Amino acid sequence: MCDVPHIEPSSYQGTRKTLRFLARDARNPGAALVYWLGVTEPSAEPSFFNAMQTYGPLMQLVLPDERPGVFVKRDAVQKVQDCGVVKRLVFMDESSLDVRYGGPCRDLFNE
Repeated sequence: MCDVPHIEPSSYQGTRKTLRFLARDARNPGAALVYWLGVTEPSAEPSFFNAMQTYGPLMQLVLPDERPGVFVKRDAVQKVQDCGVVKRLVFMDESSLDVRYGGPCRDLFNE
């Protein structure tokens, strides 16, 4: 498995934990890393499958280097910046994640 993507830090100080996205743990592919709004470091879940069931529905997206494995909570995305095939998801806490997506930006967040 590949390493988890770098996430831009944010200064968001939310009081309620809201999911940004899930990624597979490179050291344990059966486990999940859970990225929360306003939290720089992910928390760990022992079962990726259970995390998907708990936090779904999620959008499966591919990273710019074509690695699969990020599952984004659409409600956590504030806006999308279009850089061609690469889209930058900007979350509610102003953190961001680049993904590979050839479709329209409006598909990646709730307006």
